[in-house]
Amino acid sequence: MSVREGSTAASTSLDPDLAQVRRSLVELERAVGRLQAHHAETLGVRRLVSDVRRLIEDLDEIGDLPPAPAGAAAETRLHYVSDTPYPPDLWRDCDDEGLGGHR
Repeated sequence: MSVREGSTAASTSLDPDLAQVRRSLVELERAVGRLQAHHAETLGVRRLVSDVRRLIEDLDEIGDLPPAPAGAAAETRLHYVSDTPYPPDLWRDCDDEGLGGHR
C-alpha cells in the first residue's frame, strides 16, 4: 500500500471536509498496512487493502465539490413515524404486492 497524501485534485482542494476525509483515509491506510505486515495474508486482509485503495481512488475522483446550496441543512428534516400498529381497516382493499392478490 502507498500513502498518497499529496496526490490529485482532492488534496489541493480547500474544502476542510475533503481534507479531513483524506487524513482519515491515510491513517486507515497506514493501520491496514500495519495489519497486513504483522498478520497472515488472508482474504479479509486483502479485502481491507483493496477497499482502502478503492476509497482513496474514489476520493481522488471527486475533485473539488461545489458548495451546498444555502439553507440545504434547514431543508433536511426528520419525519418520525409512530411505532404503533396501523388500523386494520387501512389495508382492507389492498393487495399484498409481490405476494399475489387475494382476489
